[in-house]
Amino acid sequence: MNMNTSQLKQQTDELLQNGRYDEIKELLLSYKSVTEKDNDLAAVCYLCTIYEQEKAAGQADIFSKVSDMEDLLNRYTALKFYLRRIEFDAAHDLESFYQFLAQNQVSSHELMRVIDFSVFNKKKIFAVMNGSMPVRAASDMGKTDHEEEQGISETDVSAKMQICFIICTNDPVYADECVYYINQLIVPDGYHIDILTVEDAKSMTSGYNEAMQHSKAKYKVYLHHDTFIVYPHFLRDILRIFQSDGEIGMIGVIGAPRIPENGIMWDEKRYGMIYEQHIYETVMLSNPCTHPLEEVEAIDGLLMATQYDIAWREDLFDKWDFYDCSQSMEFIRRGYKVVVPKTEEPWCVHDCGFINLKDYDGEREKFVREYLHR
Repeated sequence: MNMNTSQLKQQTDELLQNGRYDEIKELLLSYKSVTEKDNDLAAVCYLCTIYEQEKAAGQADIFSKVSDMEDLLNRYTALKFYLRRIEFDAAHDLESFYQFLAQNQVSSHELMRVIDFSVFNKKKIFAVMNGSMPVRAASDMGKTDHEEEQGISETDVSAKMQICFIICTNDPVYADECVYYINQLIVPDGYHIDILTVEDAKSMTSGYNEAMQHSKAKYKVYLHHDTFIVYPHFLRDILRIFQSDGEIGMIGVIGAPRIPENGIMWDEKRYGMIYEQHIYETVMLSNPCTHPLEEVEAIDGLLMATQYDIAWREDLFDKWDFYDCSQSMEFIRRGYKVVVPKTEEPWCVHDCGFINLKDYDGEREKFVREYLHR
């Protein structure tokens, strides 16, 4: 019997609700090709290892503590978000974290496994939890102008002193976490930040065009809702780069100096650094820059900062792929530079899970036709 994603989720949910926990992993692995293409199903499959460890230890298991698959995934997401905030000094106290552990009866097996999945610097987490490294105290750091001056409107601030973050999202939990990290950033004196979220967009290009036209900000940062900016001086550094050279139109954190003829930027040499989580592991992708700024032909859409407005090609790209490579080429066509800066450490975490490539080839063919007939 063949089973699609919806059917497999429904059957997994039924096993959870009926207490047939031992059958969950077997079911998901029986439809591995479906499971590995869906982040929710893949996460449940990996969470089965927690269940197995707890069951072997004779403890109450993770599945018995949730009501359904949605509850299970929310629990996992909340725990990894707590841990990530601790790792990147974005948690100002541990009280809410420990309350979460107690209220949800998180076992040591569950905690350790989720640390394995979601944390890069594990030693730091253990040091904080053991009390040998203090949690950074909450301060004015990250306070934005609209928090300090209630009632300020976009029209009250010069466009040149505005920075707008634009997020297309279909997941309010991730969008809220993305905004949480934006609100931790140090805002340079005199600047005002704004955050626009676009829900239910027809495509990435249409969502970004809608938000771009709405905002008068000179500087805009387009990012995925699963991109968390963990470098506190991000705004200072991108402003310095833009203001050092008016020909720099766009900044990314990962980019390719040349796009190969097949249109797949990942097949070529890349520059830049990010932390990336793929459900069961968090890794640092590091492709060191040789120069302070590397000019590239394309940057990854997980984060794209601009100082000029150029329309996104929604006439061509009406889904969720190649909008980033297209926009890079549109800037270059107009004589602007697209750059990736040299950094000492990654500026952000991309909690992307497994990437859905359902429409990838169709969009790639459009990109090749439009831009690569050199």
